[in-house]
Amino acid sequence: MTDKLPAHWKPLTALEPHQMFRRPEVVKETADHYGISIKEAEDMLDREAAKCAYFVNNLYQVEVSGMEVDWFGQPKKMIQLCIRRRDGGMIWDWRHLQQIKNELTGTDTEGVQLFPAESRKVDTTNKWHIWVLADGTKFPFGWTHRDVQDQQYKGVPGLRQRPL
Repeated sequence: MTDKLPAHWKPLTALEPHQMFRRPEVVKETADHYGISIKEAEDMLDREAAKCAYFVNNLYQVEVSGMEVDWFGQPKKMIQLCIRRRDGGMIWDWRHLQQIKNELTGTDTEGVQLFPAESRKVDTTNKWHIWVLADGTKFPFGWTHRDVQDQQYKGVPGLRQRPL
C-alpha cells in the first residue's frame, strides 16, 4: 500500500544538537513568563531540549519526546509529537500531520489529539500535539478499515475531496 506524499511535502530530517538555534527573544520571554533570570531560562530550555529529538522540513519543526502513561492499569509507552509551522502560521492540513506521524513513529502506529478539560488546557502558541502509542497498539475507537479516495464528486455537495 503506497500512498503519494502530501502536496508540497519534503521528508523530515533530524537536527543535530549543534544545529539547534535558541532565539534570544524566546529566552527572554521564558525568563519573563516564569520570573527567572536569563541564565535560569537558558538552563531550563536546555534541560527540556535534552529530553527531545528535533526534526525539520521546509514547512514544519517537530519536537519528539517519550513518556510513560497508565493505560487502564498498565504502563504504556507513548511518543509526544509537538508540531509547529516554521513560519509560525496555523496548521490546517491533516495529511501533513498524518505524514509527520508516519515518518517519525511508523505507518502502523496510531496517535490522537486531545481536546482537554478547560482545567488542563494549554494554548500558548500555534503548536499541535499528537500522542502516539509507541508499540503499535490500536485505540479502541475509530475506523476498522482503510478507505482512501481522491475522487472528485463535483456534483454532490459535501463530498468534495482534494487530489492526493
